[in-house]
Amino acid sequence: MDRDFLVPEPLSTPHGTVAFFDESWTVEPKELQIFFQAEDVYWTSHRTIEQWRRLLACSRMLTARLVPEGSKGGRLVGATRVWSDHAYEAKLYDVVTAQDMMGLGIATVLVQWALRHPWVGDVQRFVLETRDAAPFYPRFGFARGEEMDSVHMRVRVDELKRRGLR
Repeated sequence: MDRDFLVPEPLSTPHGTVAFFDESWTVEPKELQIFFQAEDVYWTSHRTIEQWRRLLACSRMLTARLVPEGSKGGRLVGATRVWSDHAYEAKLYDVVTAQDMMGLGIATVLVQWALRHPWVGDVQRFVLETRDAAPFYPRFGFARGEEMDSVHMRVRVDELKRRGLR
């Protein structure tokens, strides 16, 4: 396996060592719910444990943990989720760093790892949505949608129901 696909090296921070894990099949949905709520992540505040389970079943959850030396456990301090159709498009979701750990490079390592992760497959593009972190993503090559040859559109399920389509 190419070195680029391996788990990132631990990151030394003023708070201690941060280690990175692919916890797609092992992280507890309740722990994710608590972490995202504690960090006031507005777009996940409504997610139930069952919704977290379903999200984990169709994507990969990459985490960062503040760990004691020689340990695998530790406090969850960062996470990102990546989804892929494995052929055309992959999408980054839920890039979050604990507020007291921001600015230490954790999100950068998580995003770089997600973009190289072998599970994603041989896709033609990565996409993401953000309201408040747009300045963070150009360092990885992301550009605003209107600079591309497509238009991002969406419809809510309640609108589909209103139209009798669901």
